Amino acid sequence: MSDISLAERQAVRKALRRLVPLVLLLYTAGYLDRVNLGTAALTMNADLGISTSAFGFATGIFSAGYIALQVPGNLALNRLGPRRWLGLLTMSWGVVAVSSSLIQGEGSLIATRIALGAVEAGMLPGMFMYLTIWFPPRMRGRVTALVCLPFYAILGSPLSAAIIQYAHGLLGVAGWRWMFILEGVPTIVLGLVLLRFLTDSPATATWLTEPEREALLRVTTTETTTEKPKIRFSDILERLRDLRLVTLSVGVSLLWVGFVAITSFLPLIITGFAEQAHTKLSVLQTGLLSGSVYIPATLVALIWVSSSDRRNERVWHVACGALLAAGGTVLAANTTGLWLTLLGTVLLTSGIYAALFLMWQIPVGHLHGPVAMSVGIALTTMLGNIGSFLAPYIVGWLRDTTGNYNSGLYFIAASLIGCAVVTVAGNRIRARTAASHTTAPHHDDLEEVTSH
Repeated sequence: MSDISLAERQAVRKALRRLVPLVLLLYTAGYLDRVNLGTAALTMNADLGISTSAFGFATGIFSAGYIALQVPGNLALNRLGPRRWLGLLTMSWGVVAVSSSLIQGEGSLIATRIALGAVEAGMLPGMFMYLTIWFPPRMRGRVTALVCLPFYAILGSPLSAAIIQYAHGLLGVAGWRWMFILEGVPTIVLGLVLLRFLTDSPATATWLTEPEREALLRVTTTETTTEKPKIRFSDILERLRDLRLVTLSVGVSLLWVGFVAITSFLPLIITGFAEQAHTKLSVLQTGLLSGSVYIPATLVALIWVSSSDRRNERVWHVACGALLAAGGTVLAANTTGLWLTLLGTVLLTSGIYAALFLMWQIPVGHLHGPVAMSVGIALTTMLGNIGSFLAPYIVGWLRDTTGNYNSGLYFIAASLIGCAVVTVAGNRIRARTAASHTTAPHHDDLEEVTSH
């Protein structure tokens, strides 16, 4: 083993211990609000007279700010640096999350969700960009799987349900309002922690030795200079002309139809099927069942990511994951027993997460350099969020129109099948090689950063 490879291994181990727990907390806080809104809906909708379609629209409108501010968010990250940008963002959405406790009806719910989407817009692409700065391409699939573990659902759903059920009436305040307060305040504290402990890049890490810094910089896509990259409008246009990037981003959008629908509506879906099976569930029981669905999904996703890394293959792993999720969706829609329905939702969630951890590596797999990666990741996230915008409203509208969630589940299944088809077809489009900010691809560089 060479001195350089030993230094690289030591640097990576230090980065894993110091940064991965912080990024995991960042991701968990960012997605907890999506799950806890679905849990809040178990009592909030009735309290405020919010229809399922209006709730779906409010859930989807969250993505409006996300879509509008994805690219500006990554430009701000390059200007401010990851530590300040991610820390300030986290504090900001913590404040907005707490303000969700003041919702009085459909209008204020929609306004709050737009504001939350706007302040969270830079989180996901910023987090992905941060991982490219710190970890070599060969590790990013597994590292991303670690930081995107769905603790926000496994632990967050039961926690949210427990707060709603047991804090209800405390000081005359509804339980769902306490939930927003008690889960929003720690997010503000997390922002302060990120400002203190995140490090912008290996080049500025005082907790690495000089050989470790040099070794890590050699194997990441970060340039060995601390100068911040300048991004021009032409860089954005260059990515928009990349047919492969745009087409595969449509696949991301179709996958997110299933992801956002299941994270937003899972408690309501479980409650609906329980009622059809003549079973009465408490809020806490619903939260526990919702969280338990994600445990096998996490195990399946980790096995799937390991298989993908070993074979250095992404496309068919994503396609098969999407098809597994579609099959689970059809099963859930065609069963009458609660436990078979839960099995269907387990397969749905497992397939989505198996694909989600890997999907983001495919659209940006041919992009190289900080400018192309920054803009490409932001655009992929922005285009992918179109599915987040449409899915909740369509599922909610179908529920109000038909009286059950079956038609919404079929819509999700069709989108997931479309994801598999578009991913396989889009990957056959030849990547742009003449872009001014790209270089010839290296074998290891095909493993790029993923998302949730």
